[in-house]
This record gives sequence, structure tokens and C-alpha cells, in this order.
Amino acid sequence: MKKLALILFAAIALNALAAESAVKGFLVDASCNAEEGQEPNFGARHTKSCLKMDECIRSGYGVFTADKKFIKFTKEGDEQVKKFIGTLSKDSDIRVTVTGEVSGDRMTVSKIELQ
Repeated sequence: MKKLALILFAAIALNALAAESAVKGFLVDASCNAEEGQEPNFGARHTKSCLKMDECIRSGYGVFTADKKFIKFTKEGDEQVKKFIGTLSKDSDIRVTVTGEVSGDRMTVSKIELQ
């Protein structure tokens, strides 16, 4: 009986960890984040044209949070972001809400929208 209870507890814990959450912040690329992420107003100053540069595309994308954390998207998430960038009408201050599963400093992307 204890073994069954332990298995159920583990399954519930894993399910809770895999739950989707929404993260708010600025859409940025990993390359620029590494170089400029700690500079004042980095997220607000980052531009759509930069997000479309080859180096930035290759580095991958993520969300830069208010507490200056960078959560990198998976490769599949990067593909969704490329499509999202094509729909943007603004060139900077790209505040987004990203919904997906967060694991450490990585995130899957199930939905991305402007704030």
C-alpha cells in the first residue's frame, strides 16, 4: 500500500511540475541578452529588426522578465516566435505573455501574445 501511495504522489508531483504557466516580459534573443541583458531598459529598447538578424535567429529566443531573468525557448518555441515576429506591427518595447512549461531556464511555448 505504501508503494502505491508513493507512486501516486510521484505522479501528482510530476504532473504539477509539467503544468503550463504564463511568463510576462520582453521578447529578446539569446545573443543580445548575453551581451546587453543587464543594461538599463534593455528589454524595452530591443527591436523587431534585431530579432530578425541572422545571428539573433541562430542564438534562439526567450523572454526577459522584470527581474532580469532570461528564460530561453525550446527549438520548437523558436519556430513559433519566428512566425509571431512576422505579425508584429511595433518595432520595440515588445512585451509579451508566453504560456508554456517552464523547466529551469528553458520553456516550451504553447502560446505567445502581446501584452
